[in-house]
Amino acid sequence: MKNLIFILSILVCFSSCKDVLDPEEITEFSVTTSKNSFKVGEEIPFQITGNPKTINFYSGEFGNNYDSIAGRIIPPGEIEFSFNLRYNYPTRTGSEFAVLASSDFTGERTDINAVEAATWTDITSRCIIKREDAYINSGIVNVSDLVVAGKPLYFAFKYIFDPSKGTSGAVMWINTVLVTSSTDNGKQTISSSLISDFPSYAAVSIDKNPYRSDNRSSNLVMWNNANAVVDGITYTPTTYTEEYFVSRGYPVGSSIDNGPDKPLTLKSYSDARVDAFKYAFTKPGNYKVVFEAINTSINGNNKVIKEINLTVTE
Repeated sequence: MKNLIFILSILVCFSSCKDVLDPEEITEFSVTTSKNSFKVGEEIPFQITGNPKTINFYSGEFGNNYDSIAGRIIPPGEIEFSFNLRYNYPTRTGSEFAVLASSDFTGERTDINAVEAATWTDITSRCIIKREDAYINSGIVNVSDLVVAGKPLYFAFKYIFDPSKGTSGAVMWINTVLVTSSTDNGKQTISSSLISDFPSYAAVSIDKNPYRSDNRSSNLVMWNNANAVVDGITYTPTTYTEEYFVSRGYPVGSSIDNGPDKPLTLKSYSDARVDAFKYAFTKPGNYKVVFEAINTSINGNNKVIKEINLTVTE
C-alpha cells in the first residue's frame, strides 16, 4: 500500500511538473489595421491584442519575408563590367589593347599557354576606349550574354607590342575594375580589389620580360619591354610581344544562398506588453505582413501566426 501511494505521488508530481514546463497557450492574440491600402512612406498603425512572450514582425519585403524563413536562393541577375583606363604616352603607336571575357578558362593565369587555350570573346568594342593620358571609364558593359550557368566568368586585358606599327608602346594604367550582378536584393558587387582579383604579373609571351608589367595594387600597369637582362635572358624593346592580365573567375553563373530572412522582434521574453506598432513601406507593391506570436518553454513552443495583406501605392 505504501508503495502504491509512493508511485501515485510520483505520477501526480510528474504530471504537475510537465504542465509547468509546457509552453503557455496563446490566447486572444490578434492584429488589426484601420484599412488595407496605404501610400509609400505613410505610417501604418497596427493594433495588437494579447500578450505572448515574443512577437516577431515580417513586412513581406526582401530579407524580412515570412515565406523565406527557411532560406532564400537568389538567382544570378544582369552582369555588368567596367574599369578605368589611362593611355600613358598615347602617341606611341606600337601598342594594341583589347578586353576579353571567357567562361571556359582553366589553369594558371600567369601561363600564356593556358590563357591562349581558353575561348575568349573580344568585348573591346563594347567599352569606351580613348587614347588619352587621363583615366577614362569604360562605361557600364553588360556581359550577361556571356554568362554560362554554373560557370565563372573571367576577364582579361590584352596588350600587344608590334614593332612594325611603331618603335615604342603606350603604357596602360588600369584600375577600378568592377563586376556587379543585379539581383532581387539589388545590385551586388562581385569583384574585390585588384590585388585580390589579379595576379602579381601578367601572362607573357616568350620574348616579354615577365616582370615588366605588374600589379601595383592600385593599378595594373602594362607596357612594352625595355633593354634588360632578367635571369640571364636578354629582353629588347624591338621584339613583338603579347601579354594578358587575367582576373579571377567571378561566380556570375551561380545562384547565391542568401540564408533565411530575419524577423524584426517587437517584443522579447522580458519586454513589456506591446499594444501598437507602426511601419512605413518605401516601395509600392502588394505585401503579406506577418505577425508571429511565440510562447516558449523547455518542452517546446506554441506559435500563432496572423497575416494581413496590404497594398502600397505611390
